[in-house]
Amino acid sequence: MADRVTVDIEGLRERIDEAYSDNPLWTELSLAQKLRRLLLDGLENVESDRAPKPPAKG
Repeated sequence: MADRVTVDIEGLRERIDEAYSDNPLWTELSLAQKLRRLLLDGLENVESDRAPKPPAKG
C-alpha cells in the first residue's frame, strides 16, 4: 500500500509548475508526479551533501 500525505501547497503551485518548465514533458505530469520528482531531487541533494567527502589532496 502506498504511503500518502496531505500537503498544503498554498502559494507554491506556480513555483512547482515552473520548476522544470524548460522541459516540455513537465507540463504533461500531474501535480502529484511533479511533487514526487521535486521531493526526490531535494532528497538526493541532501544525501549528497551529507555523504562523506574524500580527504582533500594537497
